[in-house]
Amino acid sequence: MVEVKSNEKILSRYASVLVDSTFKRTFGRDKELLKLFLEEIVPGRKIDKITYTNTVSTNHDKHLHDSVFDVECTDAETGERFTVELQLDDQEYFYDRALFYASLMIEKQLPKGKKTYEYPPVYVVSLLNFRKHSLEEGFLFRFAIQETSTHAIMTDRLNFVFLELPNARRYDTPGITMTEKICYALAHMDTFENRPVELKEKFFDILFKLMEIANFAPDERVKYQHEMTTERDRQNQLDYARKVAMEKGMEKGMEKGREEVARSMIANGISLDLVSKCTGFSVSELSSW
Repeated sequence: MVEVKSNEKILSRYASVLVDSTFKRTFGRDKELLKLFLEEIVPGRKIDKITYTNTVSTNHDKHLHDSVFDVECTDAETGERFTVELQLDDQEYFYDRALFYASLMIEKQLPKGKKTYEYPPVYVVSLLNFRKHSLEEGFLFRFAIQETSTHAIMTDRLNFVFLELPNARRYDTPGITMTEKICYALAHMDTFENRPVELKEKFFDILFKLMEIANFAPDERVKYQHEMTTERDRQNQLDYARKVAMEKGMEKGMEKGREEVARSMIANGISLDLVSKCTGFSVSELSSW
């Protein structure tokens, strides 16, 4: 149990990876951890060098509060350069958003003043802290542009990897892969009292050390406590709003009920994008209130 300046207590031994500061503390700070992760996620790559090209969110919507950073990697065997955008995503429209981010990455890599479309392969890797698919469908989803009937790949320069963390099975499941163990640990880091013996690989050596709250500086502990409190409040507001919106939808006066819920969510600091998803109002409508 760790004391923080706010006089509140963080009950878990390890911090959650799935908030802004700790997400950046892991993948945005430790190159060795990131290298081990990407070699698991990006098939056929042996990474020799990693360079952070952008550690600040590339989010163009001021109402969205997600963690995004870009890295440039060099393949140790081929010398080929490729780029990865790693993002922690909690939105319903993550497919569309991932495509938008990929387009920004491609544009950024095109040589200025030259009529050429030679650019390194792009990978968008998204960690999803919600379920879009059932448990039976799995946790790892890879997408590429392909012909619909023959499934021939149009290009290998644009790749998407989506990891639905809640669908990862427990680390002690027979036959579980390293990738799935990583996803389970990322999703449940703040629930561990001790490091399980099954998580013995080097990746977990680094992860558990980084996420042990006793190793946080005092200001990092305070920031983490604040983020966790904010996240709990946000989730409670979302759960309440969805419940009320559902109840209001079964009554006359649904429009008035939706507006009350929307205004309440905005007053409590919920992003306009999430308010829009819960109530059906457009972001432009909400912005004018």
